[in-house]
Amino acid sequence: MKRLFLLLFCLFLIWVSFYFLRKENSLLPLSEKKKETKFDDFRQGMKKVIFQEQEFLFLEQKIKEPQKLNLLPNFQSKTSSLELFKENNCRFLINGGFYDENDEPLGWFFTQEKLFKKESRNALFNGFLFKDKENKIFIDNISPSEPVIWGLQSGPILVFNHQPLKISLIRDQQARRMVATINQENELIFFVITSNESLVTGPFLVDLPKILLKIEENLGEKFQTAINLDGGTASAFINQDKIIKEYTWVGSFFCLSF
Repeated sequence: MKRLFLLLFCLFLIWVSFYFLRKENSLLPLSEKKKETKFDDFRQGMKKVIFQEQEFLFLEQKIKEPQKLNLLPNFQSKTSSLELFKENNCRFLINGGFYDENDEPLGWFFTQEKLFKKESRNALFNGFLFKDKENKIFIDNISPSEPVIWGLQSGPILVFNHQPLKISLIRDQQARRMVATINQENELIFFVITSNESLVTGPFLVDLPKILLKIEENLGEKFQTAINLDGGTASAFINQDKIIKEYTWVGSFFCLSF
């Protein structure tokens, strides 16, 4: 009888310990539980590139149907990227260029037959990404002289005439980067580049041209031109497999429709 009592008492202690362990775990904030899993899921689909003994992650989206790629404003509505993705029936979405404290584009911005902002002279925002009336997409250091379907001013230009450009900055910081490139076949390719440790951080801007050279080698591509888009917290990259959301709203976005 004593043995049976001891056995039942031990089983009771095991059950009590298990109950409180489960309860303690259930009290953890949901965001804390998901953080690591969410990041691990993100890393699984990313490609790696090494620069100066530091590992970065990247993901690309090649635009095979430029006629289905649109540039749309979000300066006033400030809608989240996920909502924009659904509302506009996008199969791919990436943010556009920069905006100022007045919620206006920093430099030339034209789309939907409307000029939102005229070109501005700026040593940093020294490039133009646009689509002409024949649905050909260009990255150039001068604004288009012919009519376009859409276009924006951004920068800096990272690669020009197949050559990585030197970028001089007084201040620089590590941040998530969004890049648009034109390859040897005149195809537009968008990139998101992050650090291996955080979705928010990434390379220094001054290192970006040389990192693109490493990405060229990894993918077997040749970039004619490349331009920097808005990055950091005001950037988003969404396709059918990956969702990389913004932390502050994006001023504009490219949507590849079905």
